[in-house]
Amino acid sequence: MSQNKEYDFVITLRHPNYKIYNIITTLMCVLTIAAEIYALLNTMFFTYNWINVVLMAVIVINFVLSITANQKESIITFKWALYAAAFLWLLYPLHLPWIAVLLIVAALLERQIKFPQEIGFSKDAITFNTFPFKNYSWQDVKNAILKDNMLTLDFKSNKIIQKETESDVPAQTEREFNEFCKQQIASSPQPATHGS
Repeated sequence: MSQNKEYDFVITLRHPNYKIYNIITTLMCVLTIAAEIYALLNTMFFTYNWINVVLMAVIVINFVLSITANQKESIITFKWALYAAAFLWLLYPLHLPWIAVLLIVAALLERQIKFPQEIGFSKDAITFNTFPFKNYSWQDVKNAILKDNMLTLDFKSNKIIQKETESDVPAQTEREFNEFCKQQIASSPQPATHGS
Protein backbone atom coordinates (compact mmCIF):
# COMPACT_ATOMS: atom_id res chain seq x y z
CA MET A 1 0.00 0.00 0.00
CA SER A 2 0.98 3.63 -0.36
CA GLN A 3 3.64 4.57 2.18
CA ASN A 4 2.39 8.11 2.77
CA LYS A 5 -1.27 7.33 3.42
CA GLU A 6 -2.89 6.05 6.59
CA TYR A 7 -5.50 3.33 6.28
CA ASP A 8 -8.02 2.36 8.93
CA PHE A 9 -8.04 -1.22 7.63
CA VAL A 10 -5.80 -3.11 5.20
CA ILE A 11 -7.11 -6.43 3.88
CA THR A 12 -4.54 -8.81 2.38
CA LEU A 13 -6.11 -11.02 -0.27
CA ARG A 14 -5.34 -14.68 -0.89
CA HIS A 15 -2.76 -14.87 -3.63
CA PRO A 16 -3.64 -16.80 -6.77
CA ASN A 17 -1.84 -19.91 -7.94
CA TYR A 18 1.35 -18.82 -9.69
CA LYS A 19 2.05 -22.27 -11.14
CA ILE A 20 2.02 -21.17 -14.81
CA TYR A 21 4.41 -18.26 -14.11
CA ASN A 22 6.73 -20.58 -12.16
CA ILE A 23 6.75 -23.14 -15.00
CA ILE A 24 7.57 -20.49 -17.62
CA THR A 25 10.33 -19.01 -15.44
CA THR A 26 11.79 -22.45 -14.78
CA LEU A 27 11.82 -23.24 -18.51
CA MET A 28 13.56 -19.94 -19.33
CA CYS A 29 16.29 -20.57 -16.75
CA VAL A 30 16.78 -24.25 -17.64
CA LEU A 31 17.04 -23.37 -21.35
CA THR A 32 19.58 -20.66 -20.50
CA ILE A 33 21.76 -23.12 -18.55
CA ALA A 34 21.46 -25.72 -21.35
CA ALA A 35 22.37 -23.11 -24.00
CA GLU A 36 25.33 -21.90 -21.92
CA ILE A 37 26.71 -25.42 -21.39
CA TYR A 38 26.24 -26.24 -25.09
CA ALA A 39 27.95 -23.01 -26.14
CA LEU A 40 30.87 -23.56 -23.76
CA LEU A 41 31.36 -27.12 -25.05
CA ASN A 42 31.21 -25.99 -28.69
CA THR A 43 33.77 -23.23 -28.17
CA MET A 44 36.05 -25.74 -26.40
CA PHE A 45 35.99 -23.35 -23.42
CA PHE A 46 38.00 -20.71 -25.31
CA THR A 47 35.60 -18.06 -24.07
CA TYR A 48 35.25 -19.77 -20.73
CA ASN A 49 35.06 -17.37 -17.85
CA TRP A 50 34.45 -17.89 -14.14
CA ILE A 51 31.62 -15.35 -14.24
CA ASN A 52 29.64 -17.77 -16.44
CA VAL A 53 30.00 -20.51 -13.84
CA VAL A 54 29.08 -18.12 -11.00
CA LEU A 55 25.94 -16.98 -12.85
CA MET A 56 24.87 -20.58 -13.51
CA ALA A 57 25.44 -21.30 -9.80
CA VAL A 58 23.24 -18.31 -8.87
CA ILE A 59 20.42 -19.76 -10.98
CA VAL A 60 20.73 -23.20 -9.36
CA ILE A 61 21.00 -21.75 -5.82
CA ASN A 62 17.96 -19.50 -6.39
CA PHE A 63 15.94 -22.54 -7.51
CA VAL A 64 17.02 -24.60 -4.48
CA LEU A 65 16.16 -21.75 -2.08
CA SER A 66 12.83 -21.14 -3.82
CA ILE A 67 11.83 -24.80 -3.58
CA THR A 68 12.79 -24.78 0.12
CA ALA A 69 10.72 -21.62 0.67
CA ASN A 70 7.78 -23.22 -1.17
CA GLN A 71 7.65 -25.96 1.45
CA LYS A 72 7.03 -23.20 4.04
CA GLU A 73 4.08 -21.91 1.97
CA SER A 74 5.66 -18.64 0.92
CA ILE A 75 5.55 -17.24 -2.59
CA ILE A 76 8.36 -18.54 -4.81
CA THR A 77 10.34 -15.84 -6.59
CA PHE A 78 12.92 -16.40 -9.30
CA LYS A 79 14.03 -12.79 -9.64
CA TRP A 80 17.75 -13.45 -9.08
CA ALA A 81 17.73 -16.50 -11.33
CA LEU A 82 16.20 -14.40 -14.13
CA TYR A 83 18.76 -11.62 -13.67
CA ALA A 84 21.61 -14.17 -13.70
CA ALA A 85 20.16 -15.76 -16.85
CA ALA A 86 19.94 -12.31 -18.47
CA PHE A 87 23.63 -11.66 -17.76
CA LEU A 88 24.55 -15.03 -19.27
CA TRP A 89 22.84 -13.97 -22.50
CA LEU A 90 24.81 -10.70 -22.45
CA LEU A 91 28.17 -12.46 -22.08
CA TYR A 92 30.05 -14.61 -24.57
CA PRO A 93 29.65 -17.30 -25.82
CA LEU A 94 25.86 -16.74 -25.93
CA HIS A 95 25.77 -12.94 -26.41
CA LEU A 96 22.20 -12.32 -27.56
CA PRO A 97 21.26 -9.02 -25.86
CA TRP A 98 17.61 -9.09 -26.97
CA ILE A 99 17.04 -12.31 -25.00
CA ALA A 100 18.74 -10.67 -22.01
CA VAL A 101 16.30 -7.76 -22.26
CA LEU A 102 13.34 -10.19 -22.30
CA LEU A 103 14.63 -11.92 -19.18
CA ILE A 104 15.12 -8.59 -17.35
CA VAL A 105 11.56 -7.59 -18.26
CA ALA A 106 10.35 -10.99 -16.98
CA ALA A 107 12.20 -10.42 -13.66
CA LEU A 108 10.63 -6.98 -13.25
CA LEU A 109 7.15 -8.28 -14.13
CA GLU A 110 7.45 -11.18 -11.72
CA ARG A 111 7.78 -8.75 -8.81
CA GLN A 112 4.61 -6.96 -9.88
CA ILE A 113 2.67 -10.16 -10.55
CA LYS A 114 3.60 -11.76 -7.22
CA PHE A 115 3.27 -8.61 -5.10
CA PRO A 116 0.81 -9.24 -2.23
CA GLN A 117 -2.64 -7.95 -3.19
CA GLU A 118 -4.02 -5.57 -0.59
CA ILE A 119 -7.03 -3.31 -0.29
CA GLY A 120 -6.76 -0.27 1.97
CA PHE A 121 -9.87 1.22 3.56
CA SER A 122 -9.76 4.82 4.81
CA LYS A 123 -12.43 7.42 5.52
CA ASP A 124 -11.70 8.96 2.11
CA ALA A 125 -11.67 5.96 -0.22
CA ILE A 126 -11.03 2.29 -0.92
CA THR A 127 -7.62 1.73 -2.54
CA PHE A 128 -6.39 -1.36 -4.42
CA ASN A 129 -2.60 -1.70 -4.61
CA THR A 130 -2.68 -2.83 -8.22
CA PHE A 131 -0.55 -1.12 -10.85
CA PRO A 132 -1.70 1.56 -11.33
CA PHE A 133 -3.47 2.08 -8.00
CA LYS A 134 -7.27 1.96 -8.15
CA ASN A 135 -9.28 4.25 -5.90
CA TYR A 136 -13.01 4.03 -5.28
CA SER A 137 -15.01 6.68 -3.47
CA TRP A 138 -17.37 5.58 -0.69
CA GLN A 139 -20.24 7.25 -2.55
CA ASP A 140 -19.75 4.65 -5.33
CA VAL A 141 -20.23 1.79 -2.86
CA LYS A 142 -23.62 0.28 -2.05
CA ASN A 143 -22.32 -2.28 0.45
CA ALA A 144 -19.01 -3.57 1.80
CA ILE A 145 -18.85 -6.60 4.07
CA LEU A 146 -16.29 -9.04 5.40
CA LYS A 147 -17.77 -12.40 6.40
CA ASP A 148 -16.16 -15.82 6.79
CA ASN A 149 -12.87 -14.55 5.31
CA MET A 150 -14.66 -13.34 2.17
CA LEU A 151 -14.59 -9.64 1.29
CA THR A 152 -17.53 -8.44 -0.81
CA LEU A 153 -17.71 -4.98 -2.35
CA ASP A 154 -21.02 -4.13 -4.00
CA PHE A 155 -20.89 -0.97 -6.12
CA LYS A 156 -23.80 1.19 -7.20
CA SER A 157 -22.77 0.55 -10.80
CA ASN A 158 -23.81 -3.13 -10.25
CA LYS A 159 -20.14 -4.19 -10.17
CA ILE A 160 -19.38 -6.75 -7.45
CA ILE A 161 -15.90 -7.70 -6.24
CA GLN A 162 -15.53 -10.81 -4.08
CA LYS A 163 -12.11 -11.81 -2.78
CA GLU A 164 -10.93 -14.29 -0.19
CA THR A 165 -8.59 -13.03 2.55
CA GLU A 166 -5.10 -14.44 2.94
CA SER A 167 -5.59 -15.48 6.57
CA ASP A 168 -8.44 -15.95 9.04
CA VAL A 169 -9.85 -12.66 10.27
CA PRO A 170 -10.77 -12.57 13.99
CA ALA A 171 -14.51 -12.09 14.66
CA GLN A 172 -13.86 -8.83 16.55
CA THR A 173 -11.88 -7.33 13.65
CA GLU A 174 -14.59 -8.49 11.24
CA ARG A 175 -17.28 -6.68 13.29
CA GLU A 176 -15.17 -3.50 13.54
CA PHE A 177 -14.47 -3.53 9.81
CA ASN A 178 -18.13 -4.04 8.87
CA GLU A 179 -19.21 -1.26 11.23
CA PHE A 180 -16.55 1.05 9.78
CA CYS A 181 -17.76 0.37 6.22
CA LYS A 182 -21.40 0.87 7.20
CA GLN A 183 -20.54 4.26 8.72
CA GLN A 184 -18.55 5.38 5.67
CA ILE A 185 -21.34 4.40 3.26
CA ALA A 186 -24.01 6.10 5.41
CA SER A 187 -22.01 9.33 5.76
CA SER A 188 -20.80 9.57 2.16
CA PRO A 189 -22.45 12.30 0.07
CA GLN A 190 -25.10 10.92 -2.23
CA PRO A 191 -25.05 11.93 -5.92
CA ALA A 192 -27.51 14.70 -6.68
CA THR A 193 -30.67 13.68 -8.52
CA HIS A 194 -32.19 16.13 -10.98
CA GLY A 195 -35.94 16.40 -11.20
CA SER A 196 -37.73 17.04 -14.46
